[in-house]
Amino acid sequence: MPYSNSGSLHWDHRDGRVAAVFAAVVYSMWTLEVLFPTGLGTSSDALADPDSAFGRMLTSAHRTAAILVMLAAGLGLTLGAKGPRPWLTVSWWSMAVFGAAALATSLLPGRCVVSTDVACAVESLVEGVGETTIGQPPLAVLATVAALLASATLTWDRWRAEERAWPVLALITTAQAVTAVIVLVLAARLYLGSGDGSPGVALGLAQRSHLVTVALWLFAVGLVPGHWKRSRHLRRAPERLN
Repeated sequence: MPYSNSGSLHWDHRDGRVAAVFAAVVYSMWTLEVLFPTGLGTSSDALADPDSAFGRMLTSAHRTAAILVMLAAGLGLTLGAKGPRPWLTVSWWSMAVFGAAALATSLLPGRCVVSTDVACAVESLVEGVGETTIGQPPLAVLATVAALLASATLTWDRWRAEERAWPVLALITTAQAVTAVIVLVLAARLYLGSGDGSPGVALGLAQRSHLVTVALWLFAVGLVPGHWKRSRHLRRAPERLN
């Protein structure tokens, strides 16, 4: 964490790793409703009810997580691995975009507890409930795509650096890609179908699964050390055969 020396603050790359891990933990807090469905004083499926105590807590938590994501990305860009690492740079910037988009959607009015829930944002806009603004669905889509791009480019960078953890990153990226496509297709169907008359869409299995993959990606950002340190060698791309 930042420490004081001679009256000034000093940041370390370890602060970025801690921020990423804490963001992952916060993005996993929705599991409390599953673990303690009757012990939190919430209504059934509180994730779809922003007026419940648990819903308000999740909204604040996700807003905090978005700030932590941007902090981790900023420290990764400034204090992480240096050198000609274009894929890693793209990953850090994509991570920052994800955090900024998630924060922006969390500050807009609406019925969606999870700010990056594309399906809920689209349905709420179509049905005209919760004062949902036109900017929420595009921002939610941007956050979803940015998170996937950040995970994919990080995986590619770790493969080139021959990081032992790259297969795990590849698995996380694949799972995130599958769930992101499902969520985006669901949102497109809701938009084309002009909604179903209900006030917003409950956080379903697809969105829950996507949140899991986002949390796993953030855990990997914080726990895998290679992209925070200068890499000694990178795997060379295969040469073209003449």
